[in-house]
Amino acid sequence: MPVSDRVVYGRAFKATPVWMWIAQRASGVLLGPLVLIHMWSSATAANALLNAVLLAVILVHGYSGLRRVAVKRDRFGVTLALTLAWCAIVAFFGLLLVVYH
Repeated sequence: MPVSDRVVYGRAFKATPVWMWIAQRASGVLLGPLVLIHMWSSATAANALLNAVLLAVILVHGYSGLRRVAVKRDRFGVTLALTLAWCAIVAFFGLLLVVYH
């Protein structure tokens, strides 16, 4: 049995990769301060660099969170497709906001 597979109470699941666990925690910690800076004043809300960083952190947090939620072996393809669709939609509208704000 590979290290990434576990069976607990008769239920098999895959362990979260370390890089995804770190990305989820780090992006979660960064989101609060970045949103506060973004909302602090109208000047910081219009800063394209800050908005781009905030968008990147939101995408990392969303991707890692969605990939970790209920990853079942029989539904991995569906979960991955929904995750990529969410990332594409958020990236599209986020880039529109960053570029045209």
